[in-house]
Amino acid sequence: MFTQFNSSSNIPHWLQVLLSEKFYNACIIHEDAKKNEKNVYCLDCCISLCPQCLFPHRSHRLLQIRRYVYNDVVRLDDAAKLIDCTSVQSYYTNSAKVVFLNQRPQTRNFRGSGNICSTCYRNLQHPFHFCSLFCKVSFFFLLQIFILFNFSSGFFLIHVLITKFLIFFILSAKSFHVA
Repeated sequence: MFTQFNSSSNIPHWLQVLLSEKFYNACIIHEDAKKNEKNVYCLDCCISLCPQCLFPHRSHRLLQIRRYVYNDVVRLDDAAKLIDCTSVQSYYTNSAKVVFLNQRPQTRNFRGSGNICSTCYRNLQHPFHFCSLFCKVSFFFLLQIFILFNFSSGFFLIHVLITKFLIFFILSAKSFHVA
């Protein structure tokens, strides 16, 4: 992940954890079970669960994570109940519309025409502005920081191109950081 969210942001804790969680890894509690991949997220406990872990969470709000092209997705209908998914490109898989949780690696260079993700510059279909929920949340999180910085500095002129440059600069700088 490129952007770190912290507790002082207006992003709900469950969403911060959801976007940083690794799904489809084997559950260490049920490592001998046949179906032990963690593919359910408990919104109340903010943890990923395998099918054997579900029973104690049966009264909680659960979100099923699916796979599409080796990436984590959620059904658009399920996600739309929790977060505004407008402007996030959706895809069909198994007759259900899904949205990606996290941005995907770039497979091709930017073509220079058409719609692109406002955060990671991935090519998109019209009229979408984000390739994933992570990109949408990151964009508005960084935009909020940029607005607060400019407001506290006495500058009230906020331009979309400056914002996009700032986001690109921050994401590019963090992507080259070696931990």
